[in-house]
This record gives sequence, C-alpha cells and structure tokens, in this order.
Amino acid sequence: MKIAVVIVALLAGCCSTQTDTHIPQRKAQEFRLDIPKNIWEPLFFKTINERAKLSNFKSLREGALPDGDLEARIWHGFGLTALEGFVLKRSAGQWSAIHLQGETPAMAATELQRQLPTPKSGWDVCWQRLEETGLLALPDAFAIGCSAFINDGMSYVVEFNQAGLYRTYLYDNPEYAKCKEAKQMIQIGNIVAEEFGLPEMGTK
Repeated sequence: MKIAVVIVALLAGCCSTQTDTHIPQRKAQEFRLDIPKNIWEPLFFKTINERAKLSNFKSLREGALPDGDLEARIWHGFGLTALEGFVLKRSAGQWSAIHLQGETPAMAATELQRQLPTPKSGWDVCWQRLEETGLLALPDAFAIGCSAFINDGMSYVVEFNQAGLYRTYLYDNPEYAKCKEAKQMIQIGNIVAEEFGLPEMGTK
C-alpha cells in the first residue's frame, strides 16, 4: 500500500513539472528572397562571399532577422579595385556600423575590418537619409535597363535583410548611367562616405 502511494505521488509530481515548464513556441517568421535572375548575381557574389568570409560574416540569405532588426550591406569596387564593404545593423534597437577594408596581399588580419563611430548626423537621421534616398527601394539596374555596360570600373551591390525579406541589387558604374536611380545610388554611397568618413564608399 505504501509503495502504491509513493508511485502515485511521483506521477503527480512528474505531471505537475511538465505543466509548469511548458512554454508556447512562437511561430517562425516567413522569409522571402528577392534575388535578380541575372548573370551578374553569381559572378559578383562569388567575390562578395569570399570577402565576407574573411571577416566571418554569415550570408544575409540564411534566414529572417528578429522583428525590428535590420542589416544592410553596401559593396563598392569589383573589377580591378579591391572590394570595400559597409555593414549597417540595427539589433534590439541598437545601431552599429562596420567598414570592411579592401583586401590586399599585404594586409594583416586586424586590418580587415573596423568598427565605425556614430555617424555625423546621428544614427536615426543617417538612416532616414539613406532610406529616403532609396536604399531599400531601388530596383536592380538590369531590370530597368540602367546598366552602363562598362568593363571594370566601380560598381555598387546592395543587399539587406529586414522584416522577413532579403533583397539585393546592382548598379554597375553608375556615374556613366543615365537613369535617375543610378544617381540615387551614387548619392547613397556619398551619404555613407560623408556620415562615416569613408571616401572609399563614395563616387565623385
């Protein structure tokens, strides 16, 4: 009889523990990829992925970021020029920015990247300037017939992950393109150069 009472007590305790520690799981956020089906994408991202890997940066295509977070990367160079990268993040309401230096054989590992200070206009104003200029909204140059079709030179690739969406787009040699969107891309690069003291990201 005593054994039966002990067994019942243990079962009751077990059931009680399972009930108390049950935590409902949040539904995973839907994740969408918007990647141009154009020959530039695999060619340029081969270089981008190699440079990102040097700084242990994961691909932005791996999944959705938490609600309210965002990450935007602007790549500038390609062709004969060492690839420069600019990474802007907002995580749990906190902003940060990193410059990925153009890699050369003589560079030490510590020179590959550096944390950037607060932009001149402050984080919120800087982000507003970039967003209003079209950072998250510009179409891909090839999709609107705005490619300059010039070998080498200086091109921009933008990629971002926000609100369950990953997008990327290219503006190749925008200083030679005639569309207004190319001029917006130049302005975005120049805002980054001005706000963070990064002339490497700008276009004259």
